[in-house]
Amino acid sequence: MQDLFARLKETALQEHQSGEFPSWLLSEVLSIADNADGYRGKVDLVQMLIEQIGDFDPYAGTGCFGTSVGAETIRATIGKIVS
Repeated sequence: MQDLFARLKETALQEHQSGEFPSWLLSEVLSIADNADGYRGKVDLVQMLIEQIGDFDPYAGTGCFGTSVGAETIRATIGKIVS
C-alpha cells in the first residue's frame, strides 16, 4: 500500500515539474500521499487519482481532448478521498 502512495507522490511531482500541474493541486495531492495511514481505506480512489493526474490537461473541457482530465475532476476525487 505504501507503494501506491509513493506512486501518487511521484506522479504528481512529475506532472508539476512538466509545468502544467498547478501548485495548489500539488499541495493537496502531497498531503494525501504523505498520509497513507489516514487514507488506507480509499486505495481505489487513490489509484483513480493517480490515473487522473497522469491524464491531466489544463485545457480539458475546452475542446476535443478525448481522455484528458481537468482540475475540477481531480479536485472532486481529492474531495472524496479526504471526506
